[in-house]
Amino acid sequence: MLEVHPHDTDWVKQRLQGLPQIHKNAVMNHYKKQPNRREANTHIREVTRAISKVLGHNSTHIYCVNIEDNDYQIKANHHARQCAIIEGKFHSASLFKVYSAIVRYVTAYQLKPHPLPDTVLSNLQDDNLTQDELVKVLGVIKRACDASWWKPKLRKLHNKQIETVSRLLNLVNKHRGIYASDTNVEAYLTQWKSNRELLENTLATNELDYSVSLAELSDLNVSNPKIRKAELMVRIRGFEDYSLEMGYKGVFLTMTTPSKYHRSFAKSGTENPKWQGATPLDGQDYLNRTFQRIRASLNRNQITPFGFRVAEPHHDGTPHWHLLLFVPAEQQEQLIQTFQEYCLEEDGDEQGAKDCRFKVEYIDSEKGSATGYIAKYVTKGVDGEGIEHDLYGTDSVSAAIRIRVWASCWGIRQFQQIGGVGVTQWRELRRLDKITDQSLQWVEDIRLAADESNWCRYTELMGGVFCKRDEQLIRPLYAHKKLQLKDDNSNKSRETTKGETVQQPKVNLVCLTTHSGIAAINPEITEINSGLVPKIPKKRTETNPVITEIGSGMITENPAIFTESTVNQPLSSNTSTEQLKTNKYGDEFMTQLKGIVCLGFEIITRVHEWTLSHSDAGGEKCSNLEFCQ
Repeated sequence: MLEVHPHDTDWVKQRLQGLPQIHKNAVMNHYKKQPNRREANTHIREVTRAISKVLGHNSTHIYCVNIEDNDYQIKANHHARQCAIIEGKFHSASLFKVYSAIVRYVTAYQLKPHPLPDTVLSNLQDDNLTQDELVKVLGVIKRACDASWWKPKLRKLHNKQIETVSRLLNLVNKHRGIYASDTNVEAYLTQWKSNRELLENTLATNELDYSVSLAELSDLNVSNPKIRKAELMVRIRGFEDYSLEMGYKGVFLTMTTPSKYHRSFAKSGTENPKWQGATPLDGQDYLNRTFQRIRASLNRNQITPFGFRVAEPHHDGTPHWHLLLFVPAEQQEQLIQTFQEYCLEEDGDEQGAKDCRFKVEYIDSEKGSATGYIAKYVTKGVDGEGIEHDLYGTDSVSAAIRIRVWASCWGIRQFQQIGGVGVTQWRELRRLDKITDQSLQWVEDIRLAADESNWCRYTELMGGVFCKRDEQLIRPLYAHKKLQLKDDNSNKSRETTKGETVQQPKVNLVCLTTHSGIAAINPEITEINSGLVPKIPKKRTETNPVITEIGSGMITENPAIFTESTVNQPLSSNTSTEQLKTNKYGDEFMTQLKGIVCLGFEIITRVHEWTLSHSDAGGEKCSNLEFCQ
């Protein structure tokens, strides 16, 4: 085995400076396998040149790859200062020159600036901006001068670079680090632990002085892997039941990428000579493009399947898709032929393409359920519980963690519904209790189907799997966030300085627009989010004067406020001056999910106003973080 020549020791050390130790070891292992000193040094030069290219540098100097968390903030501060200097340097020049200089600086570090519409860019170049367009351009510049905008982007970019270098050195395969590199897995586990501690130490307090940690709230929604998996299985099973009622046939398809996207062989783990430097993101882009062309072809032939898609990695991180689709029996063969044609269009003549590139499994409901075909892939991608090991013999729980790291690192969406109605309305309806007004019995029927986890019935009542989003009976309600400004007759100022605690206003239902004959329940004596968040203790037991004042009408057992107003319009108030809330850069209004819209009626499912505050280990509140709902 070849050893480093004494005259080359300093040179090799300099070439590998800044690499994590695991990467250095991989490079030196290849170095020692070379036949002679010249080939070994040539290998070092080629590898370091390739790594520099991954990091976006033209020189062969690697710079630092193995950086710590605090270094992100240092780098973010540096870039923000440099952009501020650029802005000051071109202050007297045209705005187009300033914007162009900022964009060049950001893109030089492999990041994308905040996008602007083509019309804005054209008007910027012609120096013919409107006031709204000027605000958007200034927002791009402000972002580049803000360290908090740089930091998460630098972290995400660095994770991708680490993973790309690891794949370059063939460190991602079932013999070394399956699905994702050990370096990134360790980094993500540390980050997830830090995020969990932050959630546990952050308290949300509403206007009733009810406090709960964000960690508890996170455990009650789809952020919890168990709830996420359960909801996915309910939706998949609902689609299967719907297809049986419609007389459709199910088919389970697998799409994978050509050989040039795969880094190494599955059995031996040795390097694939056809690999051309593609990343998992390149493989995902290929699958997306192929599927878009398949759907376009199917639409031309009036074939509209519905079902679910699951993306998961091969042992070396290269993605592949599993699709559970339902179509009429007479269209099944044409659908399969279309998939096969497009999946084999690129490099379809290479060895093994016809056997591995596209696979079909026909589902016979008499032998087993369609949901069972995809259940293990859902479990593998969420928490791994319920199965012993994956295809490569890795412990299922460990494999699930590495798959989640893989998806987070590359920004790959693991699960996607194809066709069908929206899940946002489903989740909002499950926050409500029984609706007793007979005129809205149709809403109650849909709510009951959602509450009973009957996705099949819910889909039918919402308009069916082929119902367009704008034509569904219930749609999400989004509204702009508002700032509560000081009223002339008020002795309390709504303005606060950094670090002050915001005084939470009480929800005044008298000020809310309410349709005649429809009563709203006072949120101060209502339990919020039935089954989703902890019940809020009741503070009052007396009769709600608002209900008495509105008169007879619909009384519900939920905190919803029903209005008959235009969709997605903010609720009006007569007692305070309201102003729409923008982001910190002032170029976009902030919106939030408020509830659902049912044929003109707005049902507000999120009525409480919350303040986030950070607490130390002893549970004492520290500084106010944000006023939110």
